Amino acid sequence: MTLIIQSKSGFRILLFKSKSTAIKHLAFITVFIGLFAVATNQTEAQINTSAELSGIINSGEQTPFWLQSNRNGIYGTGGSQLMGRFQVHGSEDFTDTVKLFYGGDLITRAGDSSTAFFNQGYLKLQAYNIELAAGRFQHRSPIHNENLSLGSLGVSGNSTPVPQVRLGTVDWVSIPFTQDFIQLRGHFSHGWLGSNRSTDDVLYHEKVGHARFGGSLPINLYGGLAHYAKWGGNNNPRFGDLPANGRDFWRVFFATGGDDSAPPGEEDYMLGDHLGAWDFGFFADIGEIEIKGYRQFPLETKDNLKLKSLQDALTGISITIPESMDFPITEILYEHLYTKWQDGPPRENVVDGVPCSELPPDTCRDEQMGNEDYYNHTIYLTGWTYERRTIGNPLFTPRADNQGVNNNRIVGHHVGISSQFNDIQLTTRATYSRNYGTYRHPFDSPKNQWSFSTGVEAPFSYNGHQFSFLTEAAYDNGSLVGDQFGLLLGLRWMN
Repeated sequence: MTLIIQSKSGFRILLFKSKSTAIKHLAFITVFIGLFAVATNQTEAQINTSAELSGIINSGEQTPFWLQSNRNGIYGTGGSQLMGRFQVHGSEDFTDTVKLFYGGDLITRAGDSSTAFFNQGYLKLQAYNIELAAGRFQHRSPIHNENLSLGSLGVSGNSTPVPQVRLGTVDWVSIPFTQDFIQLRGHFSHGWLGSNRSTDDVLYHEKVGHARFGGSLPINLYGGLAHYAKWGGNNNPRFGDLPANGRDFWRVFFATGGDDSAPPGEEDYMLGDHLGAWDFGFFADIGEIEIKGYRQFPLETKDNLKLKSLQDALTGISITIPESMDFPITEILYEHLYTKWQDGPPRENVVDGVPCSELPPDTCRDEQMGNEDYYNHTIYLTGWTYERRTIGNPLFTPRADNQGVNNNRIVGHHVGISSQFNDIQLTTRATYSRNYGTYRHPFDSPKNQWSFSTGVEAPFSYNGHQFSFLTEAAYDNGSLVGDQFGLLLGLRWMN
């Protein structure tokens, strides 16, 4: 089956039913589609291009935390490095209500982890506030401050974007006859985590939904649920090829057990590795000032859907001040992260080392596991990581052997401030964390860590072209990732 979409100016795109491999590589094909649009469709398309050259100089072998975290994987984790970046992003209107967006983002990096890859390559078709997207594109969820936050416990923008096909709303959608008092927002994705992990060809599932209440009132409340899963895959070190047919897709979608081909335990509980987050908060407008408050509860088992581990959460508040108020601070944020409880101690320690299966009903909080062990899993050993970075909050640090995370019991505090002086943008972050390792592999003693950064982006014009000078200094101090200082210098050109 072949479907051809043609714009008013004659720009054509073929959408076809194909095997998953073809869809998976759509991220790379779209870069050439963008270049084709530049060459043949100048009258209708809106094209933005940029080129950037930047370098990081480090005092040690480890790149400071805030020079590498929450940057969509564009910088490496170790040593000094030089990064080149070329981006093409464009859009075209087919009709007043149907729009196409496309783009490519090529990264080349020289250093301890030299590489060249497409950080983004995507097509997005929008119609009536609904979007169908395919490829590799940057996104974060649920609802957090993308500029200053530590990052969601689900998808934070810390790792390279996962290739996926996604269907969802563009923005909040009002429920009819509620006069905007009730609004919904959500999306569903199917993706590919690839083979740079303990199991090859692992599949990715994501769905997120929120409801917002309040309409024109100065305070709106919201709540929602994010659900993620890793499933399928080949060459698992314990179970070989894992279930990944059409019925298994729906089992993962509804978080139910598999059939007799599933690994032990998953046929009765949940097929695949599931995690997620409850997300609650508010939006408030005080004059022109916008305030957002939120509390996000991590999930790893069905038991915690009942909100039985309320201690564990990412709690934050951010304040946005408009430029019209002529105040030097434009955004300020504070976040507190606590993840020590994890549904209690491991099941073998519930009552004098007696397993749950040998105790009376309801003695254990969950029949399958006595603790959550955030971002780790006993079958998908690489855990909630992609390309050796945590997909979620970057304070959860990956193991050097790519076998999950070695630190998920954390108490952290984080402050972010964004300031504007004329056209110069100043961003400062300060993070403190006290780290305990995991329940099964605790640190000998808690490890304290400080991480600081201050960055400046200064735009200027030269010979009719727009440039930005980039500089950022970062410093780490502590026993988790060590002591190091780094300096980033860069120059960006924009058309």
